[in-house]
Amino acid sequence: MKPFLNILFLFVALLIESGSICAGDYITKKDSIEGGIRIAWDYSSMQKLAPLGNRKLSWAGYPRVRRLADGTVLAVYETGREVEMLCSRDNGVTWEGPVVVFEQKQYANAAGEATDIRAANPELYQLQNGDLVAACNYRPVKNEIAPFSIAVKRSTDNGETWSKSRIIYEAEPRFTDGCWEPAFLQLPGGELQVYFANEAPYTHSNEQEISMMSSGDNGITWDEKVKTVSFRKGKRDGMPAPLLVDEEILVAIEDNNVEPFKPYIVRTTVSKNWDTPVYADSKNREYALKDSLPENVYAGAPYLMRVPSGEVVMSYQTTSQRTSNWEMSTMEVAIGDKSGRNFNKLTRPFDVPLNKEAKWNSISLWDERTIVAAASTSFRSPGVEVWIIKGKIIPELIISQKTVSVDGVINEWNEELPIFIGSRSETNLSAALGFDAQNLYFCATVNDGKLIYDSENPQNSDGVVLYFAPAANSPENSAHAAYKVVCSHKGDVITYAKKNDEWKNIKAEGVAAEIKIKENEGYQLELVIPFTFGNINQSPDMLFTIGLAEKTGSGEDYTEYIVNSHPDSPQSWLQISLKEN
Repeated sequence: MKPFLNILFLFVALLIESGSICAGDYITKKDSIEGGIRIAWDYSSMQKLAPLGNRKLSWAGYPRVRRLADGTVLAVYETGREVEMLCSRDNGVTWEGPVVVFEQKQYANAAGEATDIRAANPELYQLQNGDLVAACNYRPVKNEIAPFSIAVKRSTDNGETWSKSRIIYEAEPRFTDGCWEPAFLQLPGGELQVYFANEAPYTHSNEQEISMMSSGDNGITWDEKVKTVSFRKGKRDGMPAPLLVDEEILVAIEDNNVEPFKPYIVRTTVSKNWDTPVYADSKNREYALKDSLPENVYAGAPYLMRVPSGEVVMSYQTTSQRTSNWEMSTMEVAIGDKSGRNFNKLTRPFDVPLNKEAKWNSISLWDERTIVAAASTSFRSPGVEVWIIKGKIIPELIISQKTVSVDGVINEWNEELPIFIGSRSETNLSAALGFDAQNLYFCATVNDGKLIYDSENPQNSDGVVLYFAPAANSPENSAHAAYKVVCSHKGDVITYAKKNDEWKNIKAEGVAAEIKIKENEGYQLELVIPFTFGNINQSPDMLFTIGLAEKTGSGEDYTEYIVNSHPDSPQSWLQISLKEN
């Protein structure tokens, strides 16, 4: 095995160093990124959901997207007055609706005082028996007439029809003592829970807790008992997002222990089920991010999900590296471990200017390899709209043996290509690695509608960049810490080794590429690297990254790398392993 592992560290890089890292990618040359999954956002998948057509809404936001068991996709959001729902039966290509799930109501009290009551903060959840439950926060426009409340509806036909709205909790009739942001969770034994932020117990202060109510019959009836989930004296726990992780219940909250809000996780076991509230000094209250944000940075409105490999993913809205105005926050996503701790690998699904916003967001599973982020954002309009974008889950790579005919046709790579780059523009790359007894192989399909080639300097062309380095350097290979292969879309290949922190052009017999170009669409690439290239003695584990070089012809050229990686920081690259059949 060792002869061909030696050489893996040469593979990559269309050395077009004119590019820069994507705005949401906080990787510096000194950063070290652990193994595990990464999330690469697909610019080409962005889609506006609301308002659709010529409807004129002043605001559409707080979106939640759900894939149902039968494959249908539903999206709910608020309009500032009502809660609407869209439905897609073709994997998000087209959307039906909208239909109103929670309507605006009118209310008059015994004294004849009247107010509109608006529906906000929608949440949608599919139960173990297949039924759907939806919740909203009813908000009276005028104070001291009607209570702020949490309401629930049920559907037994995948959202075709809904039951009447049932108010399960009432707070006080004023904005300063209301209740907010309901979110569902069903436990393995069937108990259905709804969590919400609650000011009602603290009418003589500005405090707020996270409360929870439960139902034993799939939301038909609700226990009147309200449990306190978490509370920090003198502060405001807010915006709960629950998640079941094995035998634990996790709830992401915003906590203003040190102003402004930061994301925290409070937790309990399923067996204890919040029998004791999580107070300020509890060991079950933890700061969520691995690296603490500066005290003056806002990071609120968290949301949680879990991917099939077990990692917990969190979104929130933040002013980090932006202005101090929290209204101009943007959506950020962080990946935690399988226990819901140490969230890092930060990315931003949408490229939002500093004078625009992307707030009240959510994340959910789109399919086994993809998550979807939904945002209330003004990044492309004067008003706030609902947009979604898909994120490709890049797993830790275990490279399998395979038979490859290097001809630029990737039919033999019949598995889904697990590596994705493409958060900057419509130009994107999907790629995979393989090997046999003699060679390492790389294949990629690149979508690029306008290919630019510099015949005098092929490195200054559209193409790809591959880098390899040992997972752990040893004294005998310290002078050869990494290898790089530069390949233009015309098949020009240049190889480099890094010696004493400098890239040196070296000859590499047998390193070759085959390209198939599709006019106005892009190209397919296959690259072979013989294991005879190089003289290093490495383990089968190594570090790897790719750069996708995009020449625009307008002076805005860039090279985009695998998410959370930097070409000069091997410790930020993907960890890969070769596995013999």
